[in-house]
Amino acid sequence: MANDAFAYKRLFELKKMSLEELSSYYRQLRSYEHDTGKPLKSSTIKRKIYFLTKLILKIDRLLSGRKLILFDDKRENNTDKGKVYASSHVGRYDIESAMEAIGEQAYFVMGDPEETYRNFEGFFLDRFYGRICLDTGYNIFEIFRKHHQGIPLSELEQTLYDEYKKDRHLCEVVCTRRVAQKDNLLIYPEGAWNVTPNITQNLFPGAAKIAVNGNGVIVPVGILRDGKKYSVNIGKEMDITGATESDVKDITKELKENMSSLVYEMVFAGDKVVERSSLSTPEENEQAFIDDIMAETENGYTLDVIEKSRFHDKDYYDNIGESTHKKGL
Repeated sequence: MANDAFAYKRLFELKKMSLEELSSYYRQLRSYEHDTGKPLKSSTIKRKIYFLTKLILKIDRLLSGRKLILFDDKRENNTDKGKVYASSHVGRYDIESAMEAIGEQAYFVMGDPEETYRNFEGFFLDRFYGRICLDTGYNIFEIFRKHHQGIPLSELEQTLYDEYKKDRHLCEVVCTRRVAQKDNLLIYPEGAWNVTPNITQNLFPGAAKIAVNGNGVIVPVGILRDGKKYSVNIGKEMDITGATESDVKDITKELKENMSSLVYEMVFAGDKVVERSSLSTPEENEQAFIDDIMAETENGYTLDVIEKSRFHDKDYYDNIGESTHKKGL
């Protein structure tokens, strides 16, 4: 197959592209590599250099003044199957915190990575830790809405709709292949930061579906954020041997319960409920909670993006971002 079937860009060309152009280029690249049957790169080297990856994560944490607490680790480590680490999504540094806490290489499923295509974060994830990218489609939210409502799309709108739908599908395909060959994943099934009063949000079914079809196991991870302190509670492996896609809904429900339990363990540790006593009303409490999380946002990650990326019910605009997350699945 000739390489000229796709116009590969050089580094200096990528640097000149706008974020929109970059995103479009990489969606097309992922589509081309899938359609031409490009094999997955081996994870052997990434596994061998995980000690270096963890050192980089630790240095970054110390330089930023963050604190990481491994509250508990209930893993039994009695399987050689690929693991799907499914983590709660609580803020800017929950990704790095989970990466460091789980203590082994896992491909990070990253939604809408546009700005990281040409910065150190993207370089680190690609060359050291490993990542699987996709675009969720939050930025064509109105096109998804029109499609859901049966409103005819223009030719351009239909092209964009099909392109984003395929990109999300290809992410699931690659993730399933990774797990099937006993690689690990780190995914954020809430789809977006949890800025709600709930301990966890409803989950996309992608994590369960990938584990089922990839013959893997699911490892729930609960994260609790208090300013720059991130506490991580790793749960016991969920054995889903023999499960089929018809079981995905029930597995997803169980996963959510497990993730919530892990967070509750930390909230109520030592019989002390975490509270914000300086605030006088529930409304003030909730707003301060949201403000605290959003104070660390970057790369245009707004409350509007969160609303368009998180999981909604099955009838809500094709579940934009299904099995994905914005800066962290």
